[in-house]
This record gives sequence, structure tokens and C-alpha cells, in this order.
Amino acid sequence: MSGIIGQRIKELRTKKGLTQEELGREIGITAQAVSKWERGNSPDAELLPKIAEVLGVSVNVLFGADSNEKIDRLITKELSSLPQDEAFGRAFELCWAVEMGLTGKNSLKEKFTPDILDTLHDEYGHEIFSKLLYNGGLTGARLSSDGRYFFFMPEPEGGFGQFLSDNEKTAETFAVLSDINVLNIITYMYSRKNTPVSLSLIAEKNHLSETDAERAMEGLCKINLAQCTEIETENGEIKAYTYSRECSLIPLLTYAKEVRSEKPLDFVTLFGRTKPLFSANPTNC
Repeated sequence: MSGIIGQRIKELRTKKGLTQEELGREIGITAQAVSKWERGNSPDAELLPKIAEVLGVSVNVLFGADSNEKIDRLITKELSSLPQDEAFGRAFELCWAVEMGLTGKNSLKEKFTPDILDTLHDEYGHEIFSKLLYNGGLTGARLSSDGRYFFFMPEPEGGFGQFLSDNEKTAETFAVLSDINVLNIITYMYSRKNTPVSLSLIAEKNHLSETDAERAMEGLCKINLAQCTEIETENGEIKAYTYSRECSLIPLLTYAKEVRSEKPLDFVTLFGRTKPLFSANPTNC
């Protein structure tokens, strides 16, 4: 899809008799950037309206789409047309465009386009973050190139407090994960294919007694991060385990790392919330 956009920009620019320098000047970017687009790179999402305005077309026309097609469908088409590794990188650029759009500040939107992500570097080893906290919800993004992520959460109808009110189960989850043996086992389990592994092998690979290994695995099963099966062998039945819900645990561990960050650097942080995060008395389920 990015190739289609570049091709359309070139066609429309030529049709209007504009050079790359002239188009870039009208949009507020360099001729080199225009050249990159026309060679297949994607323009920043927030620049598309301006590009379309200068070229005298709708944004949809840049995508070669029907004029009535919505931006969400266009994004779906673009991401689905890319190789998976490129699609994830492009998706993060679009998330950054969302972040800038939610600031509501034109000065930030114009200054911090997705191109800025290529230049972010802190020589002192800081982790670079962006955070927005408004009455309508919150976002959080890690921008450091060694590990980027984006979290977006509109405030639930009943509020954050009601949504997160099950403190007993939350405490139970953290209690299980607070055991270093459990975390070491998770690292081991995630470093192998997700096929059943015997309790004895888990114990051996993590230098634990089978009793300690079984206690750790029972904890993971209790909070639904592992599943236990029994396998029939010539020596009788043995317990074997597989992991589950890794797409929930990886974000949890990622945010645990962020909470303990020793060198956070807030790149863009805006707090416009005028009410408490939780209501006075959230219901405990």
C-alpha cells in the first residue's frame, strides 16, 4: 500500500506540474522526503491530509481507494499489504500519529511526526517515554528503539477503578509472579517451543527440586499461565506442562520493567485529567 501511495503522489505531483522541491515546500518537508515516498516509503499518516490538499484530491485518492472509504479501512489495507516485520514497524508509526493527534496540540503534531522516531537516542541510557492522561482515557508509549510499545485505553464506562476492582485475583497473580523460581521457569518455558515438557525436565533445567518446580508450576496453572496434562509412559503417568496466555504475560512483564525503570525520560507527557483515576469506593468483586 505504501508503494501505491508513493506512485499516486508522483502521478498527481507531475500532473500539477510540481517539482519534488515545490511539493515539499508546500507541505513543509524536504524534497528528499518526497523522493523517498515516491520510491516506496510511506508518508507519515498525519501528513496525508496536507498532501491531499496540496495535490487537490481526497486522502482516499492517495490510497487509490474509493472516495467513500474510511481511514480505518485504508490503514487495514496498508498494514495487510506489508511483510509482517514491516507491518509492525509501520503500525507503531501510526500509533505515534494517534498519540500526537490525541494531544490536541498542532505544534506537537507538526514537530513530532513519525520521522522523529528515527532520531530518538539518549547517550546516557535513558528509556524514552510518552504519556497522556486525560478525562477520556490514557496512553503510554515507550519510544526507545531497543523496545517500543504503545498502550491505549479509553476510560471504561464504570471507570478505571471498577474495571480493576478485583484486588484479590490481582494480588494472587502478583504473589505467584513474585517468586524468582517462577520467573526463571517462565524464561525457560518461553525459550522453547510450546510443546509439553515434563516436570522433571523443568526441575533439571532450572536447578530445582521436583517439589519446588511442581509448586511453581501449580502457581502458574492457578493463574492460568500454564496448563498441566498427564502423559502415560512405560513407567507410569508423568506430569507435563505447556504455557498459555503469553500475549497477556509479556505486556505485564513489560510494564513491570517500565515501573522499575531507573532512567525514565519523558519525551512528551501531558496530564489534562481533572478527576481522580479511581472513584472513592471501587467495588471489590
